[in-house]
Amino acid sequence: MPAGDARSDAGARLDEIRAQLDAVATEHCQAVMGGAPRPDLAGIPGLLAEVQRLLPDLPSSERAKADMMMGCGWHMLGEDEKALEPLLRAVSSQGLAVSDHLSAILVVMPLLRQRCRWSQLLQAGEKAYDLAGRWVDPVLPFMKGVALSRLNCMEQAADCLEEAIQMKPGLKQAHLEFQQAAAELGDTQRCRRVAQLLVDHGGYWVSSLQRPLHFDPKVRSQPWHDPRRFKLVHALEDNFGVICAELEAMERRWGKVGSGHRGNENSRHDADLVTAGEWQEVVLLGDSQECQDNCASCPRTSELLQSFPEVASCAAAKLGESLFSRLLPGTRLRAHCGPTNLRLTCHLGICIPSGCEIICGGEARRWETGRCLVFDDSFEHEVRHEGAEARTVLLVNFWHPDAEMPEWPKEPKEPAA
Repeated sequence: MPAGDARSDAGARLDEIRAQLDAVATEHCQAVMGGAPRPDLAGIPGLLAEVQRLLPDLPSSERAKADMMMGCGWHMLGEDEKALEPLLRAVSSQGLAVSDHLSAILVVMPLLRQRCRWSQLLQAGEKAYDLAGRWVDPVLPFMKGVALSRLNCMEQAADCLEEAIQMKPGLKQAHLEFQQAAAELGDTQRCRRVAQLLVDHGGYWVSSLQRPLHFDPKVRSQPWHDPRRFKLVHALEDNFGVICAELEAMERRWGKVGSGHRGNENSRHDADLVTAGEWQEVVLLGDSQECQDNCASCPRTSELLQSFPEVASCAAAKLGESLFSRLLPGTRLRAHCGPTNLRLTCHLGICIPSGCEIICGGEARRWETGRCLVFDDSFEHEVRHEGAEARTVLLVNFWHPDAEMPEWPKEPKEPAA
């Protein structure tokens, strides 16, 4: 058979296979969206194998289409390792129809994200925009924003992620990525403004001032809680003298926040919150050897904290620690939201000079020596210390009473504020 006829026959057969794959793909998408039963995918491997056999006889303009078909087909089967390379070839090709090119990009982007191939993910996003002259799907600016964020281009990342959110206000993952990028830029007003779009859309956050990455809608949303309702608070205040005495013997153990005293990533993250001054800590309930040594030097306080399952298990889960926290005069911690609404934070005032306050959920409060404050740090909060002496508190994270923690007794519910 003449070579031209072989190429013509191969191209015609490719179109027939394409029609079959498109029909199955449509049924598959409807099933994924919950509107139809799952189609029979048993015939797809055979079709893909035939596409592979046709490749040598296809003109160069058709090979990119074949790559796109193989990549999307293997992805539909869940064989992403087999899908990746043909998809990348299709994305980098010339002459592929714009709709096919965009389809290949939309399928390959999540695969690149899973493999942390950020530069390739960024290039794919840029190509998608160049092909259409606009964003045709909110996933495209979202994925590009993720890549820019991982490449530490936070300003560009925030812009792309906000574009995705404007296209689809309920795109939760775009909101979570945006909040991290905008927070690193220190743009609190922008964080609130964009978060309000998700609040208005419904289904996740309920306040633009409460923007944790993990949010459980079954947990009450209020920034401040009545300390008198918690047995933990009564125990800490009743043992104030013991706690202060043990702290005095640990003066040499103070370390700067961010130096790894907690044994996890939280300390390094918190170091970025300091916009002026210095924040120091002595961690009791963490998972480093230093924490264990601190507990041995502070036995009665540590025993007291560990006697409350909501405190001990919170630290064991790396959801929050128990530590002595000291702010030197002039220290400011920028406005930020904690990672989850499944915990609360208790501060027992130990050394409280004038001129320092904490603002949570837009409401400012001041510490008192020997007394506790309890707040939900998933609400936006910041600290200002304009006094002349160091401010010291015992900071205790513990599970929110509404969290599903059957191993510890529930505190009586208070009415939502």
